[in-house]
Parts: sequence; structure tokens; C-alpha cells
Amino acid sequence: MNLWGLALLLILILAFQLVGYFISLYALSAAFSIDIEEVKYLMNAPDGSALGINIGRFSNLIQFVIYMGIPALIFTGANRVGFSFFGGYSKRLQFPKILWSILLALSALPVVAVLTKLSHQIPLPDSLKSMADSLTSSREMLFENMLEMQRWDELLFCIFLAAFLPALLEEYLFRGIVLNIALSQYAKPVTAIIFQAIFFSLMHLSLYEFAGIALIGALFGFITYRNQSVWYSSIAHFIFNATTVSLYFLILREFEHSGIKYNVDQLLASATLAIPASILLGLSVYNLSRKS
Repeated sequence: MNLWGLALLLILILAFQLVGYFISLYALSAAFSIDIEEVKYLMNAPDGSALGINIGRFSNLIQFVIYMGIPALIFTGANRVGFSFFGGYSKRLQFPKILWSILLALSALPVVAVLTKLSHQIPLPDSLKSMADSLTSSREMLFENMLEMQRWDELLFCIFLAAFLPALLEEYLFRGIVLNIALSQYAKPVTAIIFQAIFFSLMHLSLYEFAGIALIGALFGFITYRNQSVWYSSIAHFIFNATTVSLYFLILREFEHSGIKYNVDQLLASATLAIPASILLGLSVYNLSRKS
């Protein structure tokens, strides 16, 4: 494995993003009996209708599985290895570390939110700021449309879509494949861990969230390296995303009739939460990185 392999993996991801986009267009056009142009419009500019919400959710599902899942399958098969080679799934799970993984995820939420808030305060050139604001606005619009939940079954589906699948596919791809490639290329493990964290953050296409996502990627990479398994980072990733989705759901249900709009990140971005959370985050990483 080398950096050429990583370049090939990146090309596969980008190629299957396009494939996933076109497959979702035609699949959703057939499933909802609407023309492709309407599907395209609702995917890029959701109107808040039930149709728009469903188009957003299922297009995300189709595209994510295709551009994250298929490259991972191709790369694993091309190397003629089993999933455990990259994922370390044969390692036995330890109950105390499962608990520390959960605590890591919960304590990381306010820390990441504060980093994102601080990133908005960084002075940027007008052109770069305009691009960052546009990307953020687009991401928030699509994300909020996907998470427009009113019923418990919608919550479960969104947790599957926004928490379970990323915890499964992103951890295998980034902390499994990418980290293994980086470790084989760099003399120092810390360089490999930082490399995959930056790669992970760049793939999310959000300048303001870059620092927070890179931090999470580095922590997940570190505990994966120390445990030789993506189990604990997958658990932490799932809890992190599932908690965010659940908070959106609870806020919508609590304040849907008040006319007040609350943002989860704004509620979490508090020094009162972030300072003790940072201490707990450090303890979680320490306990997860200890050798058994």
C-alpha cells in the first residue's frame, strides 16, 4: 500500500460521487413518479414539503452508500484481504472502553461546537469568506431539510442515515483504509494520524467546521491506532452523530409551535459546557489509548 493507492481511492470516491448523484436522480424520479428536473431541484433547493424531505433523505442515502461503500469494497477486494485487515474487527471489544467511547463522543460535542463558532470569527479574504458562507448555507439547508422530523420512526431513520452509516462506512474508509496506508508511508504514527484527519475533514467540504472535524478525525485515528481496531472510533462516531440528530428532533418537537429557531451547535457552543467537556474528553482519550 502506498500514496498512489490513496490517490486511486480518492479518484474512486470522486467518481462514485458522480455515479451516485445520477443514480439517485433516476431512481427517485421513478420511485416518486416525477421528472428528473424536479428531483434535481428538490435535491439542491428543498422546499420543506414532505416530498422535498423524502427526496433529500433518500438521495443522501443512495449517494452516501455508493460513494463511500463501493470504493471501500473495491479497494479491499483489490488488495485481496478481508475487512478485518483494515478494520481490525477480529479484536475483542472491552466493555470499559465501550463506555469511554460513548463519553468521548458526548464530551466532544461542545468542544467541536466551540471550535466551529471560533472559526467563524477568523478574518478571511472576501472571496474565501463568500465561498465558505455559501458552502455552509448550502450544507445547513440540506442538513436541516433531511432532519425535519416529527415522528419517532423518522428519528430512527435519520439516526440510521446520519449516524449508523457514517459510523460504519466512514470509519472503515478513513480510520481503516486511509490510516493504514498513511501508517505504511510515514515514519511517525502521529504524522499518519494527522494526515488522515486532514483528509477526513477536507472530504466534508466545510471551512468553518474544518478544525472541529479534523480534531475528531485525529482522536478517532489515535484510538484506532492504539487499539488496532475501528470498533471504538465507530462507536464514538455513532454516538456523536446520533446525539446531534436526537437533539435536533427534541428541539423541533419542543419549539415547533413557538416560532423560535434553535440551532444545536449554537446551544452546545458554550464555554460552560466546553471546559469540563474538554477534561472529560482528555480522560476518555487517555483510557481508550491505554494498552490492555
